[in-house]
Amino acid sequence: MDEVLIVPDIHGRDFWKPALKYKGKIIFLGDYTDPYPCEEFEQEDAYQSLLQIVEFKQENPERVTLLIGNHEMHYYNEYYACSRFDFHYFDRYNAILMGKETSDLFQVCKQIDNYLFIHAGIIKGWYDVHLKELSKLGKTLEEQLNKFFFTNRRAFFEVSRSRGGYHSAGSPLWADLLEHFNETVHFNNEIIQIIGHTRLTDKDPVIMDNVWMLDNQKLYLLKNNELEKYIV
Repeated sequence: MDEVLIVPDIHGRDFWKPALKYKGKIIFLGDYTDPYPCEEFEQEDAYQSLLQIVEFKQENPERVTLLIGNHEMHYYNEYYACSRFDFHYFDRYNAILMGKETSDLFQVCKQIDNYLFIHAGIIKGWYDVHLKELSKLGKTLEEQLNKFFFTNRRAFFEVSRSRGGYHSAGSPLWADLLEHFNETVHFNNEIIQIIGHTRLTDKDPVIMDNVWMLDNQKLYLLKNNELEKYIV
């Protein structure tokens, strides 16, 4: 496979900007919005970064993939509001995510060979519940999930008890690291999921057989089936 530059959760930070000079394929794992209060970045920083990322995607439509995270979900519809939702920025983010010229720039997942890039990962319990509906939406997993988000958005707001929700399994935008750790059977043993979503305090990726979690404010290259830090 071609090498891919991976950009984990941004939340208004600026660590992603070296990606602007990268000439190959780039995948953003979602969560551009809603900075952490304990960090130096503000919502305006996140908004301006997202505008820049959208412009970057528009200039490089074939090279750049923008995934949706749970912190974008609540700017599609405030009904799905979760932590750090900012009512004052709702209209601005909503205009990007649902705008006529920009809505098609975002998707839930991207599959390259046996690697599935997706914000929080697929838990088998969630997948099995929705499999019948998913199977009607296309032949590939990527096609099914991306169409499913726009036909049944509520399914992507299913949050497990691990994250304070009421469902037995979290959606691909909400699955918790603990859910991945506890899984003994995966939805597809041939696929490696590359995800963000859970902030890693020790700054090192969490690498499991079928799930690689990278939410640690660093850029990574997937090259020759190996993951390495991207050094500018």
